[in-house]
Amino acid sequence: MGNKTNYFLGLLSGMALMVVVWAAVMPLLNINVTPIGRGPDVVATGLDTDTISQKINHIYQIIDSNFIGDFDLDFALQTMFAGFVYGAGDPYTTYMDLITFREFRQETEGTFIGIGVSISVDATDNRILVISPFEGSPAFEAGILPGDKIIRVNGYEVFGDNVNEAIRMMRGEAGTRVEVTIWRESDNSTFDLSITRDVIQIETVRHNILDDNIGYIRISQFDRATYDQFAAAYNSLMDQNIRGLILDLRNNPGGLLNVVNEITDMLIPEGIITFTEDVHGNRVYAYSDERQIEIPLIVLVNGGSASASEVLSGAVQDTGVGELLGTTTFGKGLVQNIFPLPDESAVKVTVARYFTPSGISIHGEGITPNHYVEMPPELAGSLLTLSAEEDIQLMEAISIINRKIGN
Repeated sequence: MGNKTNYFLGLLSGMALMVVVWAAVMPLLNINVTPIGRGPDVVATGLDTDTISQKINHIYQIIDSNFIGDFDLDFALQTMFAGFVYGAGDPYTTYMDLITFREFRQETEGTFIGIGVSISVDATDNRILVISPFEGSPAFEAGILPGDKIIRVNGYEVFGDNVNEAIRMMRGEAGTRVEVTIWRESDNSTFDLSITRDVIQIETVRHNILDDNIGYIRISQFDRATYDQFAAAYNSLMDQNIRGLILDLRNNPGGLLNVVNEITDMLIPEGIITFTEDVHGNRVYAYSDERQIEIPLIVLVNGGSASASEVLSGAVQDTGVGELLGTTTFGKGLVQNIFPLPDESAVKVTVARYFTPSGISIHGEGITPNHYVEMPPELAGSLLTLSAEEDIQLMEAISIINRKIGN
């Protein structure tokens, strides 16, 4: 017991500096992970670490001597870590235990086992919010939609402050089943889904050529493999002399900052892609070179287009190299860094806001498209199964490009 408690206290002082930071709100991630050093001896409450140590030991002694049930110290400590970080008040600043952090790293590489959803926490009700199901995943096939809220997993009620536990329950061995209870705001319905876990191998880019020799590329999210996949698709289309390009970022929840910067660099003219600003006012700029797209470009967006998707969309709109079509984007203008801890767990901390090239912060607001076109509610949840003719946003994008090229 003593060793475990002392281990926690050693970590606590090292975490103090990270978690007592300004808080904001699906993670746009810097590619770099930052090793953690020892933090200050005094945390924001004014309590020194000795006082905190004594209080924790006192609480443990009370429970150990009086609690009628079984007390799992390891689980209690993990819950305490998560709760401490949760106190930052930011759904994107979270603690990840060893297993969660390992799975997180696998997911950013493009492969993991689970049901296949990108989630966040709705700050208004502390519920787990689905940003988007991954294309072709068990969650997608089961009918989970962007905007759904996961309220129970295997019968246990889940909230934002135990999101890691919810994630762990949804993960598991391929071929096993998990019961998920969904609340859907659009029709105020609650229903249960039994979903079979599978290996999620995320092919993040797909492309084809539409009528009138217009190219189409869909990016489902921005992970480590996405740039190579996008470059191959883009170059293939350009080699076929397409006359315009539609880039579909609808329901794309975001991903890695360096990856979206590389892709955006291929499209926009020389200048600023985006810049970030941290709590101290320090700015870091990402720049594009002179290479840019030379044919009409339309980017499709909606309320599920978040984070890294908004970096690309904002740069395209600000530079005028293309136009946005659809509905207002999610409005997530924050950057997170990963801080690994000595026991192979980690803390993900919101460390900066990002801005469009013209200096606009879209956090909480989203980006309004140049062409506002709503999908009918009965079609909005089935974008990937629609024919081109049924997809009114896609058809309007084709029409705009044809007008630009004189068809």
